[in-house]
Amino acid sequence: MEVECTGNSNDAQWCTKKRTPCRPRKQLEYILIEKGDDENWRCPACLAHYEDPVCLSCGDTICRACVACVGIVCPTCCEKFIAEEWRPSRMAQRQVRQIQCHCPNSGLGCAAIIGVLDVEHHLGAECEWREEECDQCHQQVRRAEMAHHKDTICTAKPMACGYADVGCETRCTPGSLAAHERDGVVAHVGFLRQRLADTSADLAHCKADLAQCKTELGGQLAATSADLAQARAQLVESRAEVTQCQAALNQTQHDLAQTRADLVQARAELGGQLTATQADLAQTRADLSKTQQELAAVRARIDQVRSPAEDGVGGPDHGREWKRRGSEGISCPVAHPPPTPPDRDLILSCGVFPTHQLVVRPAAPVVEVLFLYNHNMDEQGLFYYIGTQGHTQPFRNPAKAGLITVSRSTDYYDDNSKASDLTGRQPCASFTADQPNSWWKIDLGAERLFTPTRYTLRHSNLPAHVACRLQSWHLEGSVDGVRWRTLDEYANEPNAIPARPDAMATFAVAPERAFPARHFRVLMTGPSPSGYNYLMLSGLEMYGTLRQPAH
Repeated sequence: MEVECTGNSNDAQWCTKKRTPCRPRKQLEYILIEKGDDENWRCPACLAHYEDPVCLSCGDTICRACVACVGIVCPTCCEKFIAEEWRPSRMAQRQVRQIQCHCPNSGLGCAAIIGVLDVEHHLGAECEWREEECDQCHQQVRRAEMAHHKDTICTAKPMACGYADVGCETRCTPGSLAAHERDGVVAHVGFLRQRLADTSADLAHCKADLAQCKTELGGQLAATSADLAQARAQLVESRAEVTQCQAALNQTQHDLAQTRADLVQARAELGGQLTATQADLAQTRADLSKTQQELAAVRARIDQVRSPAEDGVGGPDHGREWKRRGSEGISCPVAHPPPTPPDRDLILSCGVFPTHQLVVRPAAPVVEVLFLYNHNMDEQGLFYYIGTQGHTQPFRNPAKAGLITVSRSTDYYDDNSKASDLTGRQPCASFTADQPNSWWKIDLGAERLFTPTRYTLRHSNLPAHVACRLQSWHLEGSVDGVRWRTLDEYANEPNAIPARPDAMATFAVAPERAFPARHFRVLMTGPSPSGYNYLMLSGLEMYGTLRQPAH
């Protein structure tokens, strides 16, 4: 490609009107996206687009690699320039980068739009419409169709011999395939004989394996038949058992229905008996009130009789009645004891044996109170009854009020709780030290005897204490606080009390174990699920029958 010089230099030594590219570069036809003067991005030296453009001392721009090719004369203005005084032309670089063009193969179908500087890279690595030479038939084929061409279309594609399945590994072109098959008859016959021999051997092995399989399958079939017969017999037995179980289930359901009917009837009868018992109790209370009134009247009469005796009224035989003399059975007068106040002991002296005295103490009336369980920590229990003084006052912890005494084996060293928290109504965290056989004890007082039927235990209210709940303990009772008898016991029952804070559980006392007692004790007989011996309780309530003086 030749261009005319556009310079204005008069020095013919450095300027030529017609010139060729200073260095060989591949010339590509670019179809620009935006039409314009392509001389703005063509190097005047190599006549191609700029590559790493630099600005010469004369002000013109050429490729950096073209500086050494043109010598010292600028190919644009034909002026001399100093080769060392050049600098990169940033403006030309930006201008070339911004130029967009179509792929040179756009006429064949490539629709890529790329930068001018990326054309050669696109053609060499990315463009699928570029034609390349097939290495087998040396035809020009598009890069995208090269694989399909080699597999199906290429006339020089190596083909396998027709005897490849019997061992021939020769591959040749379609033109030489017939000659190979004609010249290799002997080799192909050898391959066929070897394949026949191998097939015969495999057939013999297969026959032997088939005979062995028949033998094994025959034995397995016999065993399977025996197992099937046994399974059928078991199925018949199972069906008979199912029939029996169904009959038993029907009978059980009938018995359950009868039991439910009996339970309904028993509840009705018990309800009637409870109503009658409550009526009897009301009558007994009325009789007790009447008896107390009569007792008050008798005490008043005693006070009246006492007054004349103190004033000297009456003779020496005043108030004398009769007595029984020794073994003769003869009646004789006996002096009545002098009247005494009702709260003092009466001392009777016998006239025949004056040295003997009979001390008669007035017996206080005794009442029995029945506590029936309704739900956990309800208001129907013993300690709630004592804390409210018979449901007549607001509840107050009976241990803190001094109505009963609560103690425990040890106190935890940094625990601010008290042993009396056991009979309170609020959940708390109260526990003993980590010692085996820890216990909690309650003393009801000298005037109370209690026969338990049920009792409720409440665990600590802290989540960290869940693993330290009771699983092995004894509920014990005692009359004197020294000799203890077991009322109820559990051993290694981690689910006896639910595994959650403030959990409660109620347990029944067997009737054959229950007896009237003054002292009660919860004794820890084994470690908790966590392995410790902390006895953690935040509440105890008991149900049963209480005997105490009427006052």
